[in-house]
Amino acid sequence: MFGGLAKRRICLISFATVACVLVDASLMSLEKAAAAEPAPAATLTGDWGGLRTKLHDMGIDITGGFKVEGVGNVYGELPKHWAQAGEFDVGATLDTQKLWGLAGGVLQTTVTIREGEPPPGDLLQQSAEVYGRGNIARLTEFWYRQKLFNDKLTIKFGRIPQGDFDNSSCDFMNLTFCGAPGGNIVGNYWYNWPIAQWAGWARYDFGDYDVMAGVYETNPRDLDLQFSPGWFCCATGAMGHFEIGWTPQFGPQKLVGHYQAGVWDDTSGGPDVLIGANGQPFSLTGLQPLHRANRFGFYVQGQQQITGSATYDRDSGWKNNHGLNVFFDFVQADRATSTLDNQVNAGLTYVGASPQRPNDAIGLAVGRTQYNSRAADSILLATPGVQVPQAEYPIEAFYSFQATRWWDVRPDFQYVIHPGGYTKIGNEALLGIRTDVKF
Repeated sequence: MFGGLAKRRICLISFATVACVLVDASLMSLEKAAAAEPAPAATLTGDWGGLRTKLHDMGIDITGGFKVEGVGNVYGELPKHWAQAGEFDVGATLDTQKLWGLAGGVLQTTVTIREGEPPPGDLLQQSAEVYGRGNIARLTEFWYRQKLFNDKLTIKFGRIPQGDFDNSSCDFMNLTFCGAPGGNIVGNYWYNWPIAQWAGWARYDFGDYDVMAGVYETNPRDLDLQFSPGWFCCATGAMGHFEIGWTPQFGPQKLVGHYQAGVWDDTSGGPDVLIGANGQPFSLTGLQPLHRANRFGFYVQGQQQITGSATYDRDSGWKNNHGLNVFFDFVQADRATSTLDNQVNAGLTYVGASPQRPNDAIGLAVGRTQYNSRAADSILLATPGVQVPQAEYPIEAFYSFQATRWWDVRPDFQYVIHPGGYTKIGNEALLGIRTDVKF
């Protein structure tokens, strides 16, 4: 297996494209490789003959990747089918210190292209998080970040996704466990990746604590299915965020944790899910829903390393290097305007599944997404006796196989209790696979 010359064929398959890359790798025995060979490339395309290193030394880092998620429901009452979706991204990070002598500055540009079809399941939270917001190219990031006052103050402005607040890791495929939970339950006005908005925020770090506040433009045109560097019209309001974070270290091993709590308020407002303009249920009167002047909510999150080691950077986020990590999220939206009331999840990941596979990981998570009872009442008033959604309970497990430093393959299993929140629909099992390639 480790001797001689081997050729491996890696195929990234999607309904839109089929890209097959033939990789020639000369593999020696493990002992000889460890003693005599340099570390394997961290990206599929390598160092570009030294160009990548030269650009990095100048202050320019080029990144890219392709993520594909395929999932099929294999058990339950809902129609069974297989669906696939993927995302290609390419970005450039400019270090202003190296380029222009301006210390503490970073300029980031990222373009994403999504493709694929809706995942199966008809769930409150979809079973493949990479799908959504249109099969098009988007300018997902175009922002500038500056450190000031010995790096205690950070400011950031430009085109930014709202996931800088309520930030959560995205190791799982089910949307219950991936991305900013606020955007998962009120995605009609809180826009997660790959949607960007005109925004600005500031964060002040003091010891183990940080305080962060920001404002994002609320503009429905950001959801248009076309590429745009950003709109200069049609905003309906602004969304304010405020968040407090704590990053402690516990015990002699200095096990890192990160905990945060935040609130948001959207001044564009939205329609009430039950009451009409005359104060009566609109499903009975036929009038338009009452317009609420604000939409708001709050969240609490935490991650804690239990064994091994992890790092947390306030700009780049959490990384479990080795060992057991546990996490939880809770988010509550206002019940006047939100169809989905609240969401809670908890889980764990473990990196280093065996001594022979130190970079492989396993994950397990459970969650609940609650359907707003006021929205359910509106459905019942319109159609008496019909079954209405209540709550959906997903369970997910994965194994992450680190094939190379730039290629990860992740078989996935999901079991959903009360799919779509319907108690009279049988539970559903889904099998999936996710693969990530760094270019």
